[in-house]
Amino acid sequence: MSYKNGFLAAAAVTGLLCAVLPASANARPPHPPKGAHGGSSLWSAQGGPDMLEGISLTKQQRKKIDAILSDAHDQDQTDSIRNDMGKLHEQIQDQLTTPGPINKDQINTLLQQQASLRAQQEARHLDVAERIHDVLTDDQLAQIKARQTKIRDLMEQLREVQHPEPTDASK
Repeated sequence: MSYKNGFLAAAAVTGLLCAVLPASANARPPHPPKGAHGGSSLWSAQGGPDMLEGISLTKQQRKKIDAILSDAHDQDQTDSIRNDMGKLHEQIQDQLTTPGPINKDQINTLLQQQASLRAQQEARHLDVAERIHDVLTDDQLAQIKARQTKIRDLMEQLREVQHPEPTDASK
């Protein structure tokens, strides 16, 4: 992957996280239970930016969000999506590294299965984000949206600095 494509991919992921998540907060969001690694929760520090950072949460909000994250973590631990994704990836790698002609139909079938699993994961992530959204006040959501806008603007400025438009040398 070229540097430009890598940067664009990183920017797209950041944008997706900012678009899906109801953004930043003052107190850190509740962390998953001890021993948990945050799973696939988009709200964890490992899964992306702490979108609740900078937002003051009441004790009741913290308790509700903690329960939502705990439930999501428990669900991540009991399903097989992550393992199934890994197995599909291995099967695709095997197809691509086996001597002889590539079975494109089989690879396409595996890619479709991967896409289906990703869609299931994203639907669950969106559900978690929606549940957390419903815990927050309109003022908290407005603060989060303002932070998201600022992050997007800064990312655009960074892109412009890293990849300036060519100047016309004929002038």
